[in-house]
Amino acid sequence: MSLSEDTLRPLILRRYILDHRLSEFPLQIIAKEYSDPSNDVAASDPSAVTILLAAGIGMTTELWIPMVKALYRLNTKGSVIKIRSVWAIDCPNHGESCVLNEEVLKDRYSEQFTLHEYGKAIGIFLSTGLLSPLEKSTLVAVGHSGGTAAHIVNATTSDQPRYKSLVLVEPPWLDRSVKPMFEMATTLISKRKSQTWGSIEEAMKYLSARRPYKTFHPDVIRVVAETHFRIVVVDGETRIALKTSTEQENATWKATDDAFTASEWIAPLLLKMRIHVIFGSRQDMWPEPVHEVLQKAVEAHRSQLASVETVQGTGHHIPQEKPEELAAAVIRALERDQAPTPTHHDAKL
Repeated sequence: MSLSEDTLRPLILRRYILDHRLSEFPLQIIAKEYSDPSNDVAASDPSAVTILLAAGIGMTTELWIPMVKALYRLNTKGSVIKIRSVWAIDCPNHGESCVLNEEVLKDRYSEQFTLHEYGKAIGIFLSTGLLSPLEKSTLVAVGHSGGTAAHIVNATTSDQPRYKSLVLVEPPWLDRSVKPMFEMATTLISKRKSQTWGSIEEAMKYLSARRPYKTFHPDVIRVVAETHFRIVVVDGETRIALKTSTEQENATWKATDDAFTASEWIAPLLLKMRIHVIFGSRQDMWPEPVHEVLQKAVEAHRSQLASVETVQGTGHHIPQEKPEELAAAVIRALERDQAPTPTHHDAKL
C-alpha cells in the first residue's frame, strides 16, 4: 500500500534507506526527498534553502505532502524565498520505518521509544553525504509537535550549528511544573488499543470519525488512505492495520520526559540560530493549565524569537488540517530571515 502517482503529482519522491546497524544505532532510517520538476531553483544557488521536515507522534512523513506541494507553488509565485529541495525523515518507529524495524522495536523498544532516537536519526542522515555542503549550510528545519523535539535534540547535540533556522510548529514548550498533568494526558492517549479492519475503506470510515483524523484536510485524508496501512494476518485472516503500530505510538507517548528536556534546550538554541514558532488558533490537545504554561514560555522568550504566528481555524495538527496555510506561514517566517532588519510578527496565541 503505497502512494499513487496521481496523489503525489507533481512531486517526485526519492526514498533512501540508511542502515547504520553496524554502528551504535540499532535502527534503520528512511529519508525521503520531495522535488518538483517545475522548480527552476539551481542546486548551486547559495541564496536557496533546503527544508528538512520532522513529523509529530502518530504522524508520518507522507502526511507533509500537501504542504510540500504548497511550498513549491509559493516558491514559483514571486516569493523571495528560493526552495532548493524538501526532505523528510521518518521517526524510526513510525510509518514505513516501523515496518522495517519491526523486530528490533519489539525486542528493544516495546515499553518506551524516546524522541532522542528520532533526533539521532536526523543527525545520522546529515552525516551521510546525501546533502551537499551547500545544502547543509542553508538547511531550514521544520518540525511539528514531537518532531520539534527531534530537531532540538539534533541541533543541541552537535558542536556546530546544523540549521540556518528552525521552525517549531505546535511545540510542547513546557516546564516541569505541569509534568504530572502532561503525563496524565499522554497516559490517556497511550492507552489506545490496537485495531485491525477488514478493508482500507472500513479503516478510513473508522478513523475519519475520530480525532485527530476527522479534522484533516481532504488532500491529507487521501494520503492517509494510500500510505497509512499494511496487510497483517490475524488468526489466519487477512486484515488491515496501521503501519505505525499502536504499540509503538504508545511507547513514544510514554517517553514524556522528552518534551521537557527539549523545552529546556530551546532557550540556549535561541542564542545560536533563528527560531520561529507557529501555533494553531484552536486549543484541542492539552489541558488548559498546560497550554497556559506554554503561552508563558513563549512570552518570556518573545524578544529572542525570530517570529511567532498563529494559523487560524486549526488546532494542534496544523500540517494535516491546514497544509496550505502552514506553507504560507513557513514562507513568511523565512522571508523575515531574509529581511535586512529582522522584525517580529506577533499574532495572538
